[in-house]
Amino acid sequence: MASPVASPQESPFPKGRRNLHGLLVALIVVCVVGLPISFFVGRSNGYDSGHSDGYGLGYFIGYESGRFDFYYIKPEQKYGAYDLSDWLNKWKWIKPYQEGVFDCSEMSAYLEWKLENEGWHTRIIVGDSPFGSGRHAWLLVETSNGKYMPVESTNMAVVLWDSPHFDNYFKYDRTFETIQDALKYSETEFDWWKS
Repeated sequence: MASPVASPQESPFPKGRRNLHGLLVALIVVCVVGLPISFFVGRSNGYDSGHSDGYGLGYFIGYESGRFDFYYIKPEQKYGAYDLSDWLNKWKWIKPYQEGVFDCSEMSAYLEWKLENEGWHTRIIVGDSPFGSGRHAWLLVETSNGKYMPVESTNMAVVLWDSPHFDNYFKYDRTFETIQDALKYSETEFDWWKS
């Protein structure tokens, strides 16, 4: 017995699939023809007609608010001056201190990011050097509820109570809670990812 063959006027697809096939073809035509047209119409009616200021401002605001969305992961808060010291003792800088390139400010910004993502509430501090050598940046890390210990970011060490300069670490000009705050103060001093 001969198998049934569709007549030349009949579609080889069953009736239910013909509708789906037609829909897919129509969608492809709309995408291939319609989207480029709507793109160029939109560009000529908005961007090229003097509305670029709003476009640029919107882009800038979106970029600024979104670029640090994943900078901090905020795990459970850790405490303890000696635990912090033990944690820091596991790390050493592989990139050496280089003034104006990767110095105390970039080191502080990087270490603040690392400590925050490990659970240590950390602030970046800027002021006169606690040991009298000009301007400096360092960290204050919360080691008990509301109590902070200074951390020298250049050598990744907690400054303990018996240091002759300990009290000077709490005399400073500015404190930054986040990297965004530090970048508003000086965009080029704290951008450790560019070093």
